[in-house]
Amino acid sequence: KNDPRAVTNRISSSMRGAAGPAAAAAGANGGGGEGGKVGVIFVCLGNICRSPAAEAVFTQCVKDAGLSDQFDIDGCGTGGGNPGWYEPGGWSYHEGEDSDPRMKAVAAERGIDIQSKSRPLNREDFNRFNYIVGMDQQNLGAIRLAAQAWKVESEASLREGEDYRVVLMSDYCTKYKIDKVPDPYYAGGFDKVLDMLQDACEGLFADIRKEQ
Repeated sequence: KNDPRAVTNRISSSMRGAAGPAAAAAGANGGGGEGGKVGVIFVCLGNICRSPAAEAVFTQCVKDAGLSDQFDIDGCGTGGGNPGWYEPGGWSYHEGEDSDPRMKAVAAERGIDIQSKSRPLNREDFNRFNYIVGMDQQNLGAIRLAAQAWKVESEASLREGEDYRVVLMSDYCTKYKIDKVPDPYYAGGFDKVLDMLQDACEGLFADIRKEQ
């Protein structure tokens, strides 16, 4: 099976010397960030807590490394609880809303600015992004279900044995031994969730920059 952390062969020359397995997938199987950048999109249920925070944290990691021009970073949701969100005429809870103020406040205390507005995953995301990063198995299942409905299996490498472009956020944690990033919307624990996201984002970014 393909390495779940492979990303792009089209990484620019300024980053090529530090590109790792994650960098091997941008451009593989038709995907790729805008303008040849490494495309990374973070996905949770409603795109108001976990994925906006992950987007902001990862953006900061990239900015601190001086590589902002090498990445296309975004976040989205899988309907927010509406099972038919990906069907024709479907809709998504929270679409167009700001991120959860509780998550924004916790992030702001750490100097992380969350500015995104909620939107659902769409068909074009499978062509635009190299990493489609889900927060838990429910997210991964919803992503694959939508891909099947939109008939983008071949474009998104979502066929059996070739699903390396859809990955689990917690797989990149180095400090936390977890199998998901829990949803704090009802359960709380925003500080802890942000700890996990920072750990995973650092791991993902480090993986992209590994030497080949």
